[in-house]
Amino acid sequence: MVNTDLDVSKLIGKSVNIHGDGRIGVIASFIMDDLGQVKEVLIERNHGGLERHPLELLQIEDDEVFLTSPLEKRLKILSEMLPTTLKKRQALEKLSKDKIVPQTIFENLVKKFDKTLKELRDEARRLIEGIEKEASVEEDRIKTLQMARAFLEIEHAIGNVDEGTYKRSIVALLRDMKSAQQKRLELLRIKEKISDLIEKKQEASIEEKLEAEASEEEEKGQKEQQKKETSKAVPVRITQ
Repeated sequence: MVNTDLDVSKLIGKSVNIHGDGRIGVIASFIMDDLGQVKEVLIERNHGGLERHPLELLQIEDDEVFLTSPLEKRLKILSEMLPTTLKKRQALEKLSKDKIVPQTIFENLVKKFDKTLKELRDEARRLIEGIEKEASVEEDRIKTLQMARAFLEIEHAIGNVDEGTYKRSIVALLRDMKSAQQKRLELLRIKEKISDLIEKKQEASIEEKLEAEASEEEEKGQKEQQKKETSKAVPVRITQ
């Protein structure tokens, strides 16, 4: 992530990379809002076109600049917030059992944590739905490019397309097909990571439930034992 204290002007002219794709272009400039705050980056792509992206999608790693996708940004937030919130809730549960946190405070805080966890879980599910739609679009794009290649190959084979034209066209088709395949795989990778986050939360919830049930059983057993001990007490006869 770009440090807000960093002089972004020093990034102008630097190469921009995408994980898995390599260099995609260079930083041409930055875009300010009405208050003079830098909000977007302008990237000159390798093919020559200019693209604008939110500044928050720039990430600096070991003096290299990377452009992350909005999906990756949302995944990063979920990856940080979900486990952290869950750990805090588990810690609160333990503090309550150890009588360190009063019951009223526990109940108030646990409601807030549960609400946050539900919101994060809902966000994760919406994100998965969006990813599935984008992956479906890329699948359709791949099929379309495959059909276009089939047409080109047939026309070239029967002599309707000369060798030079065929080579230019096949290179463009294969390049776009590879790009679509890589994007689809990246989408599925992100989906898998989000699914893992949700599953870990569910597993933790099950563990919490089992621990609570075990605690209840233990408390119940202690009460029953106390009753037995009371019923077995030998009465003392007082004689004069």
